[in-house]
Amino acid sequence: MATTFNATKVSSAALLAMPGVGDGQSAKVVAATYTVTAGAALVINDLIQSPMIQAGSVITDVMVVVDDLDTSTGITLDVGYGVDPDYFVAASTIGQTGGVVRASAATAHPLVLTTNDTIDVLVKAAPTTGTTTYRISIIVTFTPLNA
Repeated sequence: MATTFNATKVSSAALLAMPGVGDGQSAKVVAATYTVTAGAALVINDLIQSPMIQAGSVITDVMVVVDDLDTSTGITLDVGYGVDPDYFVAASTIGQTGGVVRASAATAHPLVLTTNDTIDVLVKAAPTTGTTTYRISIIVTFTPLNA
């Protein structure tokens, strides 16, 4: 049965959509990691979510770093958000060996969030033989709403 997991922010600082020094539209980055030290392997439709990002923010880049999630081959990952689960990355095989994948889908243009949402890693195809110790990190670059 598929499950939704929440990644934990890498920084202990709260995610505040407040302008910094200079231009109020300065880019912000939120990084979150989901870590399993002795658990179950991922299954199809499992979802790992980033921290919530406020409506009106413009997502300009997404990077996902994963450990080897499959002792064989078979797992594929999508990266997107609530409305479009493969908006940024479609059917990546990066989980078969581990590594980094960045926004690369044909649809991966800058995205204005219309509602508060998370950036999600979706297990599109289940691992043939999944690992039970792994990390998945989601790094999102965005410009917050400047109301």
